[in-house]
Order: sequence, then C-alpha cells, then structure tokens
Amino acid sequence: MPIEPELITNMSRKKKNNSPWLDDALEAVRTLRAGGVIIHRSDTVWGVACDATNSEAVSKLRKLKRRDDNSPILVLVADNGLIKRHFSDIPEAAWDLFEHSNRPTTVIMPGGKGVDPSILGPEDSLGIRLVHDEWTQFVSRGLARPLASSSANISGSPTPINFDSITLEMLDGADFTSSHRRSELDSSRPSFIAAFDANGRFKILRS
Repeated sequence: MPIEPELITNMSRKKKNNSPWLDDALEAVRTLRAGGVIIHRSDTVWGVACDATNSEAVSKLRKLKRRDDNSPILVLVADNGLIKRHFSDIPEAAWDLFEHSNRPTTVIMPGGKGVDPSILGPEDSLGIRLVHDEWTQFVSRGLARPLASSSANISGSPTPINFDSITLEMLDGADFTSSHRRSELDSSRPSFIAAFDANGRFKILRS
C-alpha cells in the first residue's frame, strides 16, 4: 500500500527544517506500507522491522532471521494510542513503567490484539515498547501501525553492536536499510523488560 501523498506532505512539513534524516525515514515508511522489511537503528540496537499487522511481511522477517514460526515478536509504537488499541486491558503499573522509565522499556501483557497472530505468545501476550528516538517515532507514526521488531541478526548469531556488525545476508535480504546513525561505533542498549500476568502482577525479566 503506497503512503498517502497528503501524509508525506504533512510529515515532511513538520520535520523539513531540522531533520536531515527525513528522506531516509520517508523511504522506510514507503517500504513498510508496501509490505517490506527494513533494517534500522532502533532505540536499543540495529534491528529488522516490518508492519506487525501484515502476515506476509512478518513471515518475510522470520525467514530473513531464520526464526522459528512459533516464537513471539515484540512491537514498537510511538504513541499511547497505539498501546491502547492493541490490548484489551492495561494495568496502571504498566502505564507507570512506560511513563517513568529512563531507558527503553519493553512491557509484555496478555490480551494482545490487532496484530499478526503469529507474533503473540501464550495467553495472546504481546511485548510492546514505546520508543522515544525521533526516527523510529516518525516511521511508526507514518505507518500508523505497530512495527514488528527484532535484532538485525540471524537467530542464534550475536546481536550486532553497530552497523558494520550486520551480516551481508541480512542486508541483502532487507527491502530497505536506513542510513541514519550508521557511523555510531556501539549502538548496544538492551531494554528493561517486565511481564504482566492476567491479574496485573508483573515480574522483571531483564533489569
């Protein structure tokens, strides 16, 4: 699906004066809307992403990573509205984690909906992260859907700590690779992870 010309115009106008990465981000949105897979610098590490609502795109991401079809995949969103859209119930403690954490935070909650079912875990659990870096926010808002996201490596291989660590197999298999922040020597920044149960209780999986 091509990105609407009005959306490109409006988004471009907002970022035109101070965002050298604008053209790069717009191309990422076009690729995602067409069902493609992108490689980009996320708020944690270099990642591979696609439209989380597009089953064919998710399948392509899994094949690129050689990832088991039954394993869950987290999603990235830019706004609280998308979080609300994809869960039946959100505990107050989850909102506290999203709002007050000073680092990238992934929250896993049951009752995920509105995404490709293959990315859900037990009890339809869905891992979701509210991103704060401008490039990923822009792309997420341009797509207007959550991004299914994973690290840009073959499953079982080391997570790339910078752009130069990404294998040619991954780069050749993606439909678009962002040029934004490629020169950074070390992009490794693991997220805090908390998992909620159906009763609103949570445990920390990674601190």
